Amino acid sequence: MPAVSRYTRLVRRTSFLSVTLLGLSLVPAVALAGPPSKQAPSRQVVNVQRGGQVTIVVAPPPQAAPAKALADKDEKPDEKADKDEKADKADKPAKAEKKEDPSEKARRGVVMIERAGEVVGLGTVLQNDGRILTALSPLGDGNNLAIRYADGSTVKTKVGHSDRLWDMAMLVPQVGKWPEGLIPSDADPTKQGAQLHSFSPGRGKAQVGPVAIKGRKSFLGADETMLNNAFDIGTKLGARDVGSPIIDEQGNVVAMVGRACVPVEKGPCAPSAFGVPVRSVRRFLSSAPPSALRPAPFLGIQGALDKASAVPGVKVAGVFPESPADEAGVKAPHDKTPGDTIVAVDDHPVTTPSALSEAITQKSVGDRVKLLLFGNGKFRETTVVLQAPPAKKLSPSAGANGDTLPSHDVLHRSDRPHSSARGTCGWVSQMAHAALPALGGAGCLDRAAPAARAHARHL
Repeated sequence: MPAVSRYTRLVRRTSFLSVTLLGLSLVPAVALAGPPSKQAPSRQVVNVQRGGQVTIVVAPPPQAAPAKALADKDEKPDEKADKDEKADKADKPAKAEKKEDPSEKARRGVVMIERAGEVVGLGTVLQNDGRILTALSPLGDGNNLAIRYADGSTVKTKVGHSDRLWDMAMLVPQVGKWPEGLIPSDADPTKQGAQLHSFSPGRGKAQVGPVAIKGRKSFLGADETMLNNAFDIGTKLGARDVGSPIIDEQGNVVAMVGRACVPVEKGPCAPSAFGVPVRSVRRFLSSAPPSALRPAPFLGIQGALDKASAVPGVKVAGVFPESPADEAGVKAPHDKTPGDTIVAVDDHPVTTPSALSEAITQKSVGDRVKLLLFGNGKFRETTVVLQAPPAKKLSPSAGANGDTLPSHDVLHRSDRPHSSARGTCGWVSQMAHAALPALGGAGCLDRAAPAARAHARHL
């Protein structure tokens, strides 16, 4: 009897788990124990090879297509695209809910103060102002200081204001204005459960860590003056942590780390870190002298309103030698050659000298500014790098009639408040703002005292 017929008969009549045929061990799938499955039965393929060898191949049952796949197959392309778009919109709110850690965001407004490349303390950038609040004690004589921002860049700085009693100082960067700063908070840092953080110098940038305030305490400040209602810091801080802000859960400043002494009955007092309250900081900032301002940007031209020109703008009547305008190729009238007209600053039209001076005043020393010029019947663009005003007074190139134009037309004067440094935006009380226009009006930069704004137009 052929081998295949014998094997088929055995499969039908027996339920053996294995059958030996022609020296081979065969495992028919129909002999598997257990209740019948609803799944489609396996398919058996018997292949007889030469020499009487029998091979059984058990193929898996065909898999049913998932319901979603069938639905997608029947779905029209436009309907599927609309469904995918709705799914994407549903995912976006979940992604938007992820917010940046306030302490990490605040770190971008903290600077390291260096002397000859060595960190001596920390400081806080005042938001929308650019100046730095720090401690006075680590600054020494105040010479050769630099600040390192969160991106690693460094600029030279000078001490613009100081308070020996509460160990505070205001530093004035000599170039640029850092865009990110911190604001104060009136929250009580001594309340139970307050989550506070301070900063320490790290490799290239400040590092954040938790800090505790135990309560209020009196310390001995400079000139043996008692500092009442100062904050008693319960966390051990390093010597270079002085000047760091202490921030709350929202990343706002509730105190600044200063250095004073703990009074003792006998012997010298023990140096200790303490927290300067925001109220004392505001009082300090409100007493800053008008000279404690960032250097005003210097363009170096004399401007006049050109009513006869078909192109509205500011006519360049004179250019100061070696000024940013001179180096950028801005031309004044010479002989019978007309000078340039400044049409726009950074793509914003300027039609009067006041508008031009206001646009330049909003910039900082070191900023690159794009000017749109019109001259010799053609438009052209040039870029100037603003500088600080020269130490000595310069004379501009002569006008068309050979006369030097009046000084009130000169866009370089430094004896006026710099509008981008007039306000400390929330750091100074309303009363202090009203008393000191140079520090900004009640609404900070945009609502500075009218007298200060009028004076700022004459650069």
